[in-house]
Amino acid sequence: MDFFKRYGAIGPSQQQSPSETIQRLADRVETSTLLEDKKAAVLGLKGLSREYRKETGEAALLPLLKLLKEDNDDQNLLKAILETLITLCTRDSPRGETPNVGATTSDVASQFSQTILDDGDDVISTMLELLGDADFYVRYNTVQLLGTLHLHSGEELQKRVLVSPMGVGRLVDLLSDQRDIIRNEGIQLLIAMTETNADIQKIVAFENAFDRLLGIVDEEGGVRGNIVVQDCLQLLHNLLNYNVSNQNFFRETSGVQRLPNLLITDPSQTAAGRNGLPDADADDEIEWTVQHARNMLVVLDVIRMLIQPGNTNTV
Repeated sequence: MDFFKRYGAIGPSQQQSPSETIQRLADRVETSTLLEDKKAAVLGLKGLSREYRKETGEAALLPLLKLLKEDNDDQNLLKAILETLITLCTRDSPRGETPNVGATTSDVASQFSQTILDDGDDVISTMLELLGDADFYVRYNTVQLLGTLHLHSGEELQKRVLVSPMGVGRLVDLLSDQRDIIRNEGIQLLIAMTETNADIQKIVAFENAFDRLLGIVDEEGGVRGNIVVQDCLQLLHNLLNYNVSNQNFFRETSGVQRLPNLLITDPSQTAAGRNGLPDADADDEIEWTVQHARNMLVVLDVIRMLIQPGNTNTV
């Protein structure tokens, strides 16, 4: 293949094996002084990681993490590093990959993910800082990588985020990203991280998450919106569930007063689409879809949670 021709040739009739080529590229990542040389080596590793995940991770993971922490000013380099790390840590086999005997791709991905989480210099803090980068690909790939790590060891990642200054705040800021794909990935990550962690729930709530989430719900058409509405409502549910402090804060910030509007299902009052612009004639009948029903069920569950018998902090 082209990688071996470009990086593996050592003589007119000799060619390095994939493992030797990968090791050579990993050495270049670690020792090269020129940015373009490092970038070329990372791109080579990125291409090889899809088919030779185990070999790439064993040889290059630590050099890649070191480069991510020490030389993160070039967006193209960052993009290539992050995409390579995602490939190494993703459970599902990349297309065309045959798992090595005795080590499934899930085992290998878990091993590499744990190596990242165990990093002594805390590369997770670096990733959280990268969430503030304005570049689309850097921010998007960083969110995806954090989500992938959470699938492997959610509790460990949550601990790392909590000890990182502004760590949770960086995640909440994703809710305000104007690029929907990044915002939606951020919502998914926050749903996963707030499912059982009360400390993260409290910090997310006090980072103005209630107002941001209900704002997104309004923008997406209320209960007659798409799955993004369901995700926002699910995150709202996570923040309030069994968390008296957050329930009180929700009431104090007038969140309860905004819930009745979510129960309005009359077509003439809910025919507003994204940004409040009508998607259909107000006189037209709007079909009640499965997604609409799911959105409504989460709203009702949130209300039930706030008025349940025995709750001294009931609405």
